[in-house]
Amino acid sequence: MTLDTRALVEPVDRAAVRAHHRELRRRARAGRARTRSSVASRVLARVLGTTLLALLLALAVFVVGAVLALVVVGLVAAGVAVPVAVGLVAAGVLAVGLLVARGVRGSSTREHELAYRLSRFAAANGFEVEPRVDEPARPSGAFDVGILRIARNVVRTRGPRTVEVATYTYSAGYRDGEPFAFTYAMVALDRTLPRVVVETMPARGVRGARAPRGVERVWELPVEGPFGDRHQAYGPVRSATGTARAVFTPEIVEMLVRGPLPLAAEVSGDRLFLFSERALDLLDPAVWERLLGTATDLAARLSRADGPGGPGGAPGTR
Repeated sequence: MTLDTRALVEPVDRAAVRAHHRELRRRARAGRARTRSSVASRVLARVLGTTLLALLLALAVFVVGAVLALVVVGLVAAGVAVPVAVGLVAAGVLAVGLLVARGVRGSSTREHELAYRLSRFAAANGFEVEPRVDEPARPSGAFDVGILRIARNVVRTRGPRTVEVATYTYSAGYRDGEPFAFTYAMVALDRTLPRVVVETMPARGVRGARAPRGVERVWELPVEGPFGDRHQAYGPVRSATGTARAVFTPEIVEMLVRGPLPLAAEVSGDRLFLFSERALDLLDPAVWERLLGTATDLAARLSRADGPGGPGGAPGTR
């Protein structure tokens, strides 16, 4: 697959980025308006949302005010004059606020530019792009973990074998709500195969890749790489010993571990998933070459009737 990746790296017009973001917001508002059932429900949702926001803001102001008051009292107790103590605290609050605002603005600018570049990249290659999909339903346990589950910057190729690539984020509800993120590629197969998960392990100087949280690791199965190196594989309970070897041959495992971007894989029915351990830079042309090329090549190999897992590769028994 030959890709036109110029939109990922060429300079962009900041005005065009802002216009694109405004258009996305307009579409999002229009979509929400279409899904709401009545004026009464919209008013109720607005009232409840405003009330909750007001309560949270009041609580935040109370807590922050109490902390700042304690800081002032501590400075005064240490011998600092009251006006000086108040001035120091105010200056500190202002400095922190400016740093936070600058960080948020910079992050938003990068996200808007990413969305704009990906939209141009998709248009140049005849792909489809969707800014975000909330609670995406995918046949993998990786998409059932945590809360605030969102697939961002979803790009889908067109043609007989569609590949979907996106960055998936979720919050597990701990670690201060820190979001987890990984990049995935999903492609359809022409036949149903046993569910197998393969996590590539570091070998021969090549980094490995673990599958995300939520992917079932129930029944450990042996699988080997191209040079006899062992990797972790899992299948359903009481899977035959040769199940993983029948689906993920050493040649296929080699495609997962070769190069600077190792991948984990999961076959779930007639779907193949490729996972990175972390969110990848979707503005890097090499990432797209790796994900799309590997997904289409593996799907073609796994879909052949005489390919891995087929009649000629029946698994052994335990």
